[in-house]
Amino acid sequence: MASAVRDLLRAALVRGAYDGRALPDEAALQRTHAVSRGAVRSALEMLSAEGLVERTRGAGTFVAAYKTVHRAEGLHGLQRTWGPVRHEVVLRRSVGAHSVLVDLLRVPAGSAILRLDRRTTIGSEVVGLWTSYLPLHLAEPLATAGSDLSGDYYDALERLLGCTLGEAELTTEAVVADPVVARSLRIPVGSAVLRLERILRFADGRPLEFAVGRFRGDRLTLSSTSRR
Repeated sequence: MASAVRDLLRAALVRGAYDGRALPDEAALQRTHAVSRGAVRSALEMLSAEGLVERTRGAGTFVAAYKTVHRAEGLHGLQRTWGPVRHEVVLRRSVGAHSVLVDLLRVPAGSAILRLDRRTTIGSEVVGLWTSYLPLHLAEPLATAGSDLSGDYYDALERLLGCTLGEAELTTEAVVADPVVARSLRIPVGSAVLRLERILRFADGRPLEFAVGRFRGDRLTLSSTSRR
């Protein structure tokens, strides 16, 4: 019963139900979920162990860590964040297209490719890292230092490149943070990380970007709607 209560509370937490206010007290949760006081306490302890809530004697239980939501369908950036989203470019470099990029970006071997290493922050917290590869002749405005990629990343690309985006093919898997990723995300080595692999295409189907991202597993929720 405790795990079921934990799951329902967790679903409410990540949807912002208790942002800025305390969770109901144990007695109220016991009535709402029709479970024992012990089950409620166990559920809250599990959420606390996960780092989602913080329990303070005499004050109550509060949200301790927020998650941002990324909708997996439609081209939208991070949603329902707890602060402004920034995409800070930490590396811009021109590289030559090798076999993998030739296939993914449909460019001749040796073509100039713009590599962008970006750090995604929400407020002051680093939540994700991206390495993107774009054909330089399509992405020259991004090669200029100071190009503004803040806010919704897809909106920024359309604004800076003067293009219309069509679709993104996204693959997600759970991995653990290696020492380099852990240091950049400021998390312990071995922490849960979501690895995203994306191919972004123009409205006419031409590929614009191949990117690999890694996000803190405790800060990102993937959401999608499936239709039959």
